[in-house]
Amino acid sequence: MTKESFESPPRDEIIRRLFDLFRRAGYEGVSISDISEATGLGRSSLYHHFPGGKEEMAAAVVAFAKDWAGANIVAPLREDAPAAKRIDRMLAAVRELYECGEAPCIVASMLVQRNKDGPGRDAGAIIKDWIAALAAALRDAGLTAKEAEARAVAAVIDIEGALIVARAAGRAQVFEDAVNKARKDLLA
Repeated sequence: MTKESFESPPRDEIIRRLFDLFRRAGYEGVSISDISEATGLGRSSLYHHFPGGKEEMAAAVVAFAKDWAGANIVAPLREDAPAAKRIDRMLAAVRELYECGEAPCIVASMLVQRNKDGPGRDAGAIIKDWIAALAAALRDAGLTAKEAEARAVAAVIDIEGALIVARAAGRAQVFEDAVNKARKDLLA
């Protein structure tokens, strides 16, 4: 029996597996063989689900990440709740997404590719949406538009930068410290 003779998992499950693969290896670092191994699907099954090949798979991963971030990071910031509660819910989702500093950022992984017009270009919208929602929540809390934008950008820089340092140094506490600092600075 070949891999192809088994019933394939639902497309959503395949995309979740691809999400983990692409965020850990990046677009350029993932081969069709890697994808086949991660999903348990042969080439023909992969192309059945994604006729556009690797680029379509990457686009599906970016769409999945954007939807997840929208539901778990952006949506809490738009709730009708005190700023501290909104920010705490957003930060809890960030910790979950990045496995408390152990997992890489899909945006960073997808932006490192030769083809600047490929799926990675759309990954940047995740960060843009996050900053916009965070700034809006801070404006709702009474900050000026300029101050809200500055704090939102600084918080995302702190979190994303600490994620890289934490992973490079093998020190997850760096990430947790940055998340706590971002919360303090956002609510100051």
